[in-house]
Order: sequence, then structure tokens, then C-alpha cells
Amino acid sequence: MKRKEILQRLGYTVPENKKKRVIIHTDIKNEADDHFAVMHHILTPYVEVEGIIAGHFEYYPELYHAMALKKNIKMDTSFFQVGATMEMSYQEVIKLLELAEIDDIPVYKGSCVAIKNRNELPDSEGADFIIKAALSDDPRPIYLALMGNITDLAIAYLKEPKIAEKIIAVWIGGADYPTGGKEFNMRQDIEAARIIFESPMEVWQVPAGTYRTMEISFAELVKHVRPCGAIGEYLCQQMFDFNDKTAAASGAELRDFPHGETWVIGDNPTLSVLLQSAKLKCWHTEKAPLLNDDLTYAPNPKGKDIRVYDLIDTRLSISDFYAKMELCYKK
Repeated sequence: MKRKEILQRLGYTVPENKKKRVIIHTDIKNEADDHFAVMHHILTPYVEVEGIIAGHFEYYPELYHAMALKKNIKMDTSFFQVGATMEMSYQEVIKLLELAEIDDIPVYKGSCVAIKNRNELPDSEGADFIIKAALSDDPRPIYLALMGNITDLAIAYLKEPKIAEKIIAVWIGGADYPTGGKEFNMRQDIEAARIIFESPMEVWQVPAGTYRTMEISFAELVKHVRPCGAIGEYLCQQMFDFNDKTAAASGAELRDFPHGETWVIGDNPTLSVLLQSAKLKCWHTEKAPLLNDDLTYAPNPKGKDIRVYDLIDTRLSISDFYAKMELCYKK
């Protein structure tokens, strides 16, 4: 089925001159929240989804396997497969689209690894797609909805710097200002983050303290999402299953994760910042910092200005997602 056929179920349309070009980049199989953000983009007619890029999450296997070894916990080695995380994300995107009954959104494979050497870039079909889309004749900018690492965007920029003029990088990543610190998405590929911060590309950053406000309860998922056909059932069940699996693997280092009966759908702000009114001044500017190896920020007075979000309209975002799921899939 075509995406536009699903969107007809919403009962309204969006003027063509209001629509925005979006490429989704997701490490969807790394945990349970990307699914909700991907679906929110897909079900938003304001967004023209030009494609989805599957990203790696290579830091996760290292983290969990080391933790399991340290705690002498027996873990299924398929929980996270070292060297195969991008392919896991790719297959999960394919599965999600099948359950959503959508067959006209192209999916691309990103890099399997982080950037180690700027002169020896990993292969990335996703990076090549970004370049092609950015250099098309369409004069509108492309919003890169980055829900994990930014490896593929950095590869694309290094291969073709001209794309910086056409791309706005909307990134869920980095710890809070002014100090920075440990944060999962930046840890996935700090060199890629340095590349994009150093580039002239426009960046909208949603740091951890902001994206973590997107918290939902399992009860509301059961009420609003589970009744929404096969896709609604899967969105809920994969989250509940992941909650159980990570609880079994977590040691003291992750005592607050998972939460129990709530979850942070922290990638949805890639859509929220496009959906909520531009008149809501919920961000400030920072000079793109220098990034230390421990993920802390160092002042960079000569850095470009980047937009850093302080607030997400969580009511609008969460209610909008539930309403679109129900309108499009609830029988």
C-alpha cells in the first residue's frame, strides 16, 4: 500500500507549500523507542519522507557483553551482535514498514561501523543517498532526522561538502550544556559528531536533558497504541519485551534503566521540532563546542552557531502520535 493511502485515513490534508523534505536515520534495533519516532514521521503528512537509512549501534554490543561478563551473567549472544548492528536495524525497518502496510518508502543501509579515519571512510549506501537527495533540483532544504549516530551524514559531508548548504541536521544526541558528558548517541561515533560540528551545516541539537522529557507509560500504550492493528501490537510488545530483556542484563551501572513501567520515546523530538509552532521559542544558540574524548564540551568561541533545544511540547507530540495511530490503524 502507498503511504498516501494510509494518510488519507487521517481525514485532512496539508498544503503542498507547507511540506518539508525529511530523511530518517535510525538505529532502530538498538532499543525500543525508535519505532515510535519512525512511525510518527510516516504518519505526519507535513513530512515528505524521502527515505529511511538504517544506522549501526556498535557501542551497544561492547557495553552489554562487557557488563554481562563482569557480572557473570549468561546472555544470549544474539541480544546484540558485534559487527552486525546496522543490518539488524535494516531488517527491523523492513519489518516495521511491512507491519505498517507501507511499500513505497525506500530503505538504505548505512555504515556498519563508526568513522576511525577521515581519509578511509566506511562504505555507506545511506551516505550516497543523502548526497543524491541534497544535490537534486528541489530547492528546499532536507531535514535529517537523526535518531542515533551521525556516521552516515558525516561520511556524506566528507565525500561531498556542498551538501552542507541543503541540509539541516536535527540530532537527538549529546549531553546538556555547558559541560556535556556521557550520552549514548554521541558515544556511538564521536568523530562523526566532530565532523558535523566543524562543518558549516545547520544543526538543531536535542540534548539528553530535553529528549528525556518524552516519557510515556505502558498503561497508555496499551490503551492508545495496542488496539491499532498489527503495527500497534508490535510497537507495544517489542517495547515490553525489551524492557524485560534489559532488566535481566542490567547491573548497578544501569540501575535506572529500564524504568519499570514507563519509557522515554526520546527520538520523537526529531518530529516534534518540525511539528510544533515556530513561534514557541524553546531553544537557544550555542557555539558548536569542541568535543573531548570523554564526551564533555570544550569552549569554541570561533565555532558556528547551533540551535539547542531546551523544551519539547510533549503534550502535542505524544497526543498527536496517539491520534494518528488510532486514525490510521484502529479498527
